Amino acid sequence: MASSSGSLDFHGGGSVIAVAGRSAGLPELSFAPVRCNEAFARLDRAQSAAGQTVLLCGPAGSGKTVVLVDWVRRRCSARVAWSTVAEQPGSDLLSDIARTLEPAPDIVPRGVLHTPMDRAVDLIAALAHVEPTVLVIDDAHLLTDPLQLAGLEYLLTHLPAQVTAVIASRFDPPLRWHALDLAGRLTRIGAPELALSPDRVAQLLAQHGCRLDDAELAVVQNLTRGWAALVRIAAICLSANGTDRDTALAALARPSHAVADFLVAELLASLPAPTLEFLLATAVPEQFCLPMAEDLVGGDAARILDELLRANFPLHTVAHGGELWHTYHPLLRAYLLAEAAYTRPERLPDCHRRVAAWFTAAAMPGPALGHILAEPGVPGLVPFLRDWGVRMVLEGTGHALLTGLENLSEHDTFVRLLRAAVAVEAGDIAAAEVYLEAAHVGPDSAAPVVPAEWVTALDRAVSAGVAVLVGDSSSMRWPLPPVTGQPDLDCYAALHCGVAEIYGGEIDSGAASVRHAIVHSEQVGLGRVAIRARTASAGAAGLAGRIGELRALAVKAIDCAERYELAGSADAAPARVLAAYGAYQQGLDFERPLPGLPWMAADETVVPAPVRQVAIMTGVLMFADAADRSAAAVALAKQLHRLLDDSPTLHGTGDLVTDVLWLLLRVQARADAQQLIDHATSVLGRTPEMAVAEAGLALYAHRPAVVLTVLEPLLATPRFSSRALVTAWLLVAVAADRLDRPRKVDDACEQALAQAAGEQLTRPFLDVPEAAELLARIGARFGQYAALVDRVRAHRGATAGAPQLTDTELVVLRQLPSGMTAGNIATDLGVSVNTVKTHLRGIYQKLAVNARAEAIAQARALGLL
Repeated sequence: MASSSGSLDFHGGGSVIAVAGRSAGLPELSFAPVRCNEAFARLDRAQSAAGQTVLLCGPAGSGKTVVLVDWVRRRCSARVAWSTVAEQPGSDLLSDIARTLEPAPDIVPRGVLHTPMDRAVDLIAALAHVEPTVLVIDDAHLLTDPLQLAGLEYLLTHLPAQVTAVIASRFDPPLRWHALDLAGRLTRIGAPELALSPDRVAQLLAQHGCRLDDAELAVVQNLTRGWAALVRIAAICLSANGTDRDTALAALARPSHAVADFLVAELLASLPAPTLEFLLATAVPEQFCLPMAEDLVGGDAARILDELLRANFPLHTVAHGGELWHTYHPLLRAYLLAEAAYTRPERLPDCHRRVAAWFTAAAMPGPALGHILAEPGVPGLVPFLRDWGVRMVLEGTGHALLTGLENLSEHDTFVRLLRAAVAVEAGDIAAAEVYLEAAHVGPDSAAPVVPAEWVTALDRAVSAGVAVLVGDSSSMRWPLPPVTGQPDLDCYAALHCGVAEIYGGEIDSGAASVRHAIVHSEQVGLGRVAIRARTASAGAAGLAGRIGELRALAVKAIDCAERYELAGSADAAPARVLAAYGAYQQGLDFERPLPGLPWMAADETVVPAPVRQVAIMTGVLMFADAADRSAAAVALAKQLHRLLDDSPTLHGTGDLVTDVLWLLLRVQARADAQQLIDHATSVLGRTPEMAVAEAGLALYAHRPAVVLTVLEPLLATPRFSSRALVTAWLLVAVAADRLDRPRKVDDACEQALAQAAGEQLTRPFLDVPEAAELLARIGARFGQYAALVDRVRAHRGATAGAPQLTDTELVVLRQLPSGMTAGNIATDLGVSVNTVKTHLRGIYQKLAVNARAEAIAQARALGLL
């Protein structure tokens, strides 16, 4: 497998086997090629441009020659001159290229000594007046003679406009490709374009009688990564074992003898010993970077890695955290690991130990764990668990940790608590409760993994997390446990105890704990924790009625997610909803569409209570976009009923009751609204928010005196949140206006504006019926609140609710889509036709329409149908 030289030797001598003709003499293929549309498109564009060179690079077996032959036969209309470089010394590349042309120009006069550069000049002159021509030079990686390469470079630099050159090579021949690139005359086609896509893999497999389902096809795609030769080998292996597909697929991952033979012959056989040692060592981790490679194989790693990359060796490279990370092709890595286990078994434990140490030193416990577990006897697992167990839970990789914990005693309370913590992070309520109970009742280990104070802190944090999931954190206080000195554990406790305090109604102390989690997570780069802690801080502000602070903190959480490249993650979704909710309350535009929430399921009982709250909030925000607003409002009310039943003490549900109430009243679902108020009052008690809800329903029922009776005693000793207080004053203002008490109207409006100005609350003015119109009528009297009044006016028309129909008018309206005549409706309702016609006139007037069809369309748009 290795040569005795000290550097890579992917090169040969350099003669040319020439074939000629418009399409004759092309290499013969023993199979039907699978069309590569991406490569075809680039070749087509290059041929249509002037004097273009196409550099087609890919490792052995990636399909370079196949693509070119297929393109020539299917798409190329120009004359084709095809040359294949062979490993034979003494050849003259440019002379042999000339001999592929018809008629062949004489670029080597007898008796004259010409250099390759002279021949390039003569060949260019000979090509100046030929018909459109494509020059193909295959296996160009075998060219090593500097003079031949100089002549080829001159030819490519001065190609006539009607000539296109295609250079196929395993790696870039040593020419000044940047000059062609800067001149706009170079088209590159590489391994990504040549790789077979899943549909092309399926086509190739079908040629061998292998028709796989999607899961089986995904296995082949993941193993081969579309490397054409390996896909064809896989097809042959699968077709030979058609009756036992699972076994055949499993055998491919080993890899098979056919794959191993191909990899050795085409990639590994000629490698020098130091390079092979580099491959065997760096294949142990799934991914490696240069510093790790230097730690594993020494200071020569940089040179070897550079040579591999230059030689287009099948390495995939990505940038992450300011470092370039490299991964081998899966089947190549499988072969290298098998070779290392067979030829160097005594070295593997030390290699795993060093890789694990490197990853842990780089604060990357997830990748380190597999190497910890790979070492015989797993001596490093307990120290790893102490140092990194909680970190893996916080980073969302706790499930991988659970695999390693199978090697530890289940009698250890800390281990059982970690299992519960993983379930909490996954939002799995049932598993979290079971594991937590097991931790409380199970026997303790004789040799505990961590100090007792660590167990106490983790127990407090996990118990708080479970209480939040089920919506019952108000049943007890959740102060922070004593500091343990283990930073990740202290951060975890601060996050979960703080969130439990917030949802339990202890907002100030909970927000203080959450701030501890923010500080620590930002210091050590725990992105997920930082996002969640900032989101919790925003939620605390919202529950305290500080809407402006809610929106500002939610935006900071979103910025934090973008900083950690987690903007599209499930952790960032609640922050985006809270930011939109704050904007909604302030009458501002917000992001649409809102993101999906984590852990949502058809069975709401398995969804964490806070997520259910945010889901209802999302429904409120998207109500205006619902195709059927009436159904949307009723569905939200049902969600809220179930949340009240399942989590009656969850803080913040009362505000959602009033949000959903206004939507129900907007579509005139008064019965549903009454049921919601009755249910919420029975669960939450007669809170100020419930009093506001009761007064809102009374106003819709045209009972303004009841509004004053309900609210005025409470307003004398206000215990409202800012939103509820603004709403209460607006309800009083509208009720007073209907009762013709102008002084009370002015006083109530001024109070509402004064309470709303600090948080720039606009939504209450849009929710309370007639409030925006009332403000538009008398707003000039309150000049100090002009900006807020203007914002309300700007939204008044866009968010106006449905006109107020009487109960009988609603019954008549909902009969209209049936096609019944006025007489039929009258008979059905037991009233006269004239009565129905009177109701129809009232409906048309309130909906501002003139006909039945218009009334139906408008009613549907408003959510009345």
